Amino acid sequence: MFEIPQKILNILRKISANGYEAYIVGGCVRDLLMGIAPHDYDITTSATPDEIQAIFEKNIPTGIKHGTITVIEDGEPIEITTFRAESEYLDHRHPDKVEFVRDVESDLSRRDFTVNAMCYNEQKGLIDIFNGKKDIENRILRAVGDANERFLEDALRIMRLFRFASTLVFDIEPKTYTAAIENAHLIREVSVERINTELTKLLLGKKCEVITPLINCGALDFLEIKNCFNTDKLSDLPSNISIRLFAFLDNSTNLLEIAEKLKYSNKIKAEISTFERFRLLGIPKTKCDIKEMLNSGNLEMLKLYFEYLHICKGIDTDNLLKLTNEIIENKEAFSISHLAVSGSDLIPLGITGARLGETLEFLREEVIKEPTLNNKAALIEKIKSSRN
Repeated sequence: MFEIPQKILNILRKISANGYEAYIVGGCVRDLLMGIAPHDYDITTSATPDEIQAIFEKNIPTGIKHGTITVIEDGEPIEITTFRAESEYLDHRHPDKVEFVRDVESDLSRRDFTVNAMCYNEQKGLIDIFNGKKDIENRILRAVGDANERFLEDALRIMRLFRFASTLVFDIEPKTYTAAIENAHLIREVSVERINTELTKLLLGKKCEVITPLINCGALDFLEIKNCFNTDKLSDLPSNISIRLFAFLDNSTNLLEIAEKLKYSNKIKAEISTFERFRLLGIPKTKCDIKEMLNSGNLEMLKLYFEYLHICKGIDTDNLLKLTNEIIENKEAFSISHLAVSGSDLIPLGITGARLGETLEFLREEVIKEPTLNNKAALIEKIKSSRN
């Protein structure tokens, strides 16, 4: 039925040959049914962690407490998890205890959504006790069993629900949607790192506007995420988290503080800062304006910002792109490093200390206005004449 990598089949067959059941499970099965190549494969089995370790010599007990052993097959780590049932989730995130079971139906019953609650092997084919295949065909996200219970167990599932709606472009079944919104306040119980992961995937999806109800019900207020107005346009932006996050938080006065709360990387925060500097410079109209922006950032960031202006603000940026390309192609100066003079040329003129940087910045601004001025003799003459 499915084309499964040989190394995965080898694992399934080896477990089966030792008298246990084993299946690929969850998102990889969903993706295969949708005609998408899975990024990775999860395996579930009736064998206990000790039994898996006895079968596979190369193994790492990465999550043995929760039934997960990582097996090294063909040089690649593959996670194998024992069928399990879970008790109450005392903190709306982690089960109080994990019980290993021998039947796959119990394991599938604890999963989040029907589209993720399917498994497959060569012997039994597709096991789909919650009609996940039908929900995939209808492009519907539906909780397994009682939606309210699923979200009370693990509040991260609420973020995952809206993330899947965005990335898979699925609708949310009404009872599942209602339960998610009613329990959305529990998201604050989830670690910021996990929220970051789900929010990033959502914002890089194809239907970002699905997050709007979460914002409107105040579920993300504790992260200062509120009053976001570009959600219906985000999916049209380039698939770059920095520009999408910037546009998503467009209305926030403390954009960088929010990015810090969400624990985004220094690289992403630096890129957001660049977009914010572009915004403070105003809408560019001339080459001089564009050169100031290039001096504040770089070409890649500026082009992303122009996409934001066009898609989110409705500004025609074709001419801005044309002028930008001319600046780059003609190697027109816009930074101090492009000047035909350097600090060592100015020291003999008696310019030192803080005045050195001030003078170079003065020359940069003059060259931006008059590109032909950028030769050594003209710049030195400019300095001398400015003293008079």
